[in-house]
Amino acid sequence: PNHVCLLHKALYGLKQSPRAWFDKFSNYLIEFGFVCSYKDPSLFIYSHGKNVIMLLLYVDDMLITGNTSSVMETFLDALSKQFKMKDLGQMHYFLGIQATFHANGLFLNQQQYAEDILAVAAMSDCNPVATPLPTQLNQIPQQKELFSDPTYFRSLAGKLQYLTLTRPDIQYSVNYICQKMHAPSVSDFNLLKRILRYIRGTTKLAINFTSETDFAVRAYSDSDW
Repeated sequence: PNHVCLLHKALYGLKQSPRAWFDKFSNYLIEFGFVCSYKDPSLFIYSHGKNVIMLLLYVDDMLITGNTSSVMETFLDALSKQFKMKDLGQMHYFLGIQATFHANGLFLNQQQYAEDILAVAAMSDCNPVATPLPTQLNQIPQQKELFSDPTYFRSLAGKLQYLTLTRPDIQYSVNYICQKMHAPSVSDFNLLKRILRYIRGTTKLAINFTSETDFAVRAYSDSDW
């Protein structure tokens, strides 16, 4: 009781361990020649000449892809000498995202994650609806009556935010209810349940990437904007 320990090495499970691990791993990648993405600090990019490697890190799980087999093998060999790691092969499931490879590209969906959200909300057997939100939001009743459990509301809304990674069709509706997190009303909770009912009928919707996919960014606006 009268001694204080001086920590020389981060231990698994300590509060500071994730930060210490990220610093150690990211510093190694940067020394190897990677650059940390400005938009996403967990994405590291190696680009030398025509050789490109992309590494996405989540705690001690990572996705690695590249366009040159020899460079990839060199990097993986160097990485395995520095850290104990295991190659699980081609991606199938990562952070709730299911990946299915086909002849023309990649199919990404979050069906299992969506079903887990429905189970948490006790809505696995609810009746589906055709649209995530009604057309006239300002005419929904109970807009002034506060919802009794805002923490539960925020939990479900937060889970839906992650689902938008492969479901752009619900991005607007999820963004709308997330604006109500501070003091959700009964009306807001009913809208949240409507989104879940829409998801119930569309769990298999996903994003399909092919070699012919057009990645150009386009923006649209109303004519009277």
